[in-house]
Amino acid sequence: MRQKALYFLFLAVLILPNIILTFTEGHGLTACIAAVTLPLAAYGVLMSLSRRTARTFVLAFPLLFLGAFQIVLTYLYGRGPIAVDMWLNLVTTNSGEVGELLSQLIPAIVWVVVIYIPPIAVGIVGWVRHWQADGAFIRRSLQVSLCGLAAALLFTAGATAAGALTPTNDIFPINACCNLSMAFGREKASAQYVEAVRGFSYNATCEPSDTMPQVIVCVIGETSRADNWQLYGYGRRTNPKLSAVGGLTVFTDYMSQSNTTHKSVPILLSPASAEDYDILYRTKGIAAAFSEAGYHTVFISNQQRNHSFIDFLGEQADEVLFLRDKQPLMSPDGSMVAPLARVLARSKDRRTFIILHTYGSHFDYEDRYPRSFARFKPDHIESAKRQLRTQLVNAYDNSIAYTDQLLADIITMLRRHGGSTAMLYTADHGEDIFDDSRGLFLHASPFPSFYQLHVPLIVWTSEAYRQHHADVAAALSLNSRRPAASNSVFHTLLGMGGVSTPYRNDSLSLASRSYTPHRRLFIDDHNTPLTYRECMQEEDISLMKLKHISYE
Repeated sequence: MRQKALYFLFLAVLILPNIILTFTEGHGLTACIAAVTLPLAAYGVLMSLSRRTARTFVLAFPLLFLGAFQIVLTYLYGRGPIAVDMWLNLVTTNSGEVGELLSQLIPAIVWVVVIYIPPIAVGIVGWVRHWQADGAFIRRSLQVSLCGLAAALLFTAGATAAGALTPTNDIFPINACCNLSMAFGREKASAQYVEAVRGFSYNATCEPSDTMPQVIVCVIGETSRADNWQLYGYGRRTNPKLSAVGGLTVFTDYMSQSNTTHKSVPILLSPASAEDYDILYRTKGIAAAFSEAGYHTVFISNQQRNHSFIDFLGEQADEVLFLRDKQPLMSPDGSMVAPLARVLARSKDRRTFIILHTYGSHFDYEDRYPRSFARFKPDHIESAKRQLRTQLVNAYDNSIAYTDQLLADIITMLRRHGGSTAMLYTADHGEDIFDDSRGLFLHASPFPSFYQLHVPLIVWTSEAYRQHHADVAAALSLNSRRPAASNSVFHTLLGMGGVSTPYRNDSLSLASRSYTPHRRLFIDDHNTPLTYRECMQEEDISLMKLKHISYE
């Protein structure tokens, strides 16, 4: 009797993630039945292959790991399978970020420990002691499971043919394994990237009107959502410095095409977009285009190397500085000011293009600014809970205020440098901070929210730049209230720098009067472009309508 009870306990632990997903994914009844019965029958066959069910259960550890991972992600995001991007995040997220995140997932980790560790411990004991279930019971279980598996396969095939579900997307752990395989493929393509683009050329030149010395600075923010920026109507003074700056253009209807750093930043720094992301694997980044056009290019990062496309694109600059190569521990983004000043001091008589990749407002927010910027209190974050939203928002707003100071300092340096100078700032993606009844937190969820995609885009130009490039300045102002997306940044920067190349598309450049608003798209973890209607919930669409932001 004890062995029978353990058999059913092991089955229950294996099928638990599927049960949870039937409540979170919003599938129809047919899909839910298939998503439970097919794995349950398969697990029944697995557990009935030997009388030593305890040993079989322990050997099924990869399935248990997937189940635990799925439960943690469901706790974090509320829905969605283990996506391709989530597998890639495991190898591109630095250890510091992992530690910060895990420290705030204690409730989910506790549940996983409670659910999985005792059965695994029992299984190990049973394996060591050679526990065996009754032979007749195992034979009956195998027969029932095989019949159930045949019936489940027929039912799933019919449901798939009817369009009720796609097994590789909707049935755990099939979806997790398929996404893992796809992630391996992308990692292989990433590893081959440097060699693949070795002979690539933008055939870029500098337009005759742009041969005079000038400095273009691109600042990439991290996890900064527009709704907490004073410049975007937020009630708090999170942008006191920028609000007083002249020559600033704020783009009010701007969205990121991705909610993950490892995709959103390459979209900013290359011709890649939600509609054609795979072009990333065969082209160089924007630093290479500026270099070909005669600019001295510089890439300064306050993030840790993670051997991703961000590193590859940055390393194509003439000068590359990862601050954390010399100082592995995180330092505030203000540490980028000194190396930027040294670059500007050497750039009096030449055209220079500089990319600054900040750490911005990534969680844990409290660590992203010096204590002197703790303007909104209390800001100490003990844990990521909805009940502590006040502290979370205070700390997040402090990080935005620190970004405000950093950008103001950069603008001041460019003014002192003199001549034709410009700065473009945009964040890679935004963040959820328990904003509504859904209780969403962080970013990179399989299905994005409005807060994860609505990010700031601002451009500052010096008086000399506006005089010399009156057409560009006029176009920036003209397009500032038109719908735009992050795939416009690459083309906008080329236009601002007067870099001519066949890869520049002025219908996507906010620095051109030829700019044309395009469809709102989000790139999912399969690199498929989705409309907002396809990937967002009605709460997000309603919020965009309320804020007069285009969702089509």
